[in-house]
Amino acid sequence: MRSNIVSAIHHLRLAKEHYQDLQREMPNSLGEKLGKRYEAKIDWIYTDFITNPNFPKEVREGCRKEWNSDVFAVPAIAEKIALLQPEFRELLESVIDAKLNGEEILIQDIK
Repeated sequence: MRSNIVSAIHHLRLAKEHYQDLQREMPNSLGEKLGKRYEAKIDWIYTDFITNPNFPKEVREGCRKEWNSDVFAVPAIAEKIALLQPEFRELLESVIDAKLNGEEILIQDIK
């Protein structure tokens, strides 16, 4: 469930970015007007979610962090991972799993 909530917030934030781009690309037009309207609806959804007491404080705080993060980093990372050889992708997946399980990760620079 946790990944679905984070993913939903992440995609809302991405959508907001796209509607803001629409407003910048089409000033003084219907595109700008619709972009503002949909951006306001996205803001309402986000605000409603993070103020909803039915979700634990930790979940709401995590979503605030996601909202304020660089939402374009996730797709950029996925594109780079796709370029790796399969064995390196598997290694990277195991490192991510370890980090999510609270394990300490030590990266040592070997030259």
